Amino acid sequence: MDKDRERFTVRASASRLDKGLFAIPQKFKDWFPDEKGQIHVVFDDEDTPKTLTFHPYDATTKESRIFGLRNWYLKRGVRQGDLVSVTLEDRQRSLYRIALERYIRERRELGARQGLEAAVTDSEADRQLTLLSQLTRRRPRAVAKEELLRIASTSGPRSRPSVLPRPAERHEVVPSGIRVLLRELHDGKCQLCSFTFDKRNGEPYFEVHHLDPAIGHHPKNLLVVCANCHAQFEHATISDFRWAGGWLVGLTINGEQLTVRQPLAVDSRLRTMIGLIIVVALSRAARRLVG
Repeated sequence: MDKDRERFTVRASASRLDKGLFAIPQKFKDWFPDEKGQIHVVFDDEDTPKTLTFHPYDATTKESRIFGLRNWYLKRGVRQGDLVSVTLEDRQRSLYRIALERYIRERRELGARQGLEAAVTDSEADRQLTLLSQLTRRRPRAVAKEELLRIASTSGPRSRPSVLPRPAERHEVVPSGIRVLLRELHDGKCQLCSFTFDKRNGEPYFEVHHLDPAIGHHPKNLLVVCANCHAQFEHATISDFRWAGGWLVGLTINGEQLTVRQPLAVDSRLRTMIGLIIVVALSRAARRLVG
């Protein structure tokens, strides 16, 4: 129970879901009216309350009950074991908020992802990445890997306008959200030589190279590099590009073969293998059933 907000949570049970009702534990009976009647309920993050039937505490069942939740259960896909929270919004008006914790968390995660992609500064992208890490209860690096793979799989390379930078602005700006994800995944270290250094603000220095200048900021088109390796990409003889699932994993610079540290390529291959194994297993199971 959250004492400051007068809020408690219960786990959904199969019997309550089947009956379309919500059961209130005995210790919270004083939050609700003493008599049978109507109460007002706002669901999740909505604003408009709905009028539902309420039955007060019953000594036999040892619970109070709210009826009329079947449509909400179906709409949200509430499952047995899901945490559902109840917040007392206004006691005098008998106004309550019932929320599916999973749905609220997913909405907040979506908001953090959208904020990360739309961030115009690295500091804002950092805040959104931290929030997403807290919401998913995963380390920032794991979140960064997952987000870069998601962006890579849900978007395609896009052409971008050609820019003629001034000498002091040699490198085009990468969106802050992508830049922060790349920094988190690679620790700001060059994917070719692993070099970096701390800037005066404590952040690692790195640059981002576009493999194809005509393609946008797709993760497969970007490399984290140091200034020296970036200059080699622009001025040295580059050949023998080696790819894995669309990710650059090796190349030759001035005759020297180099490996590109590419953890996303490994993760992509693993996902593909798992997907194939699942497809084969399901196919075999289907054949057995038909047989």
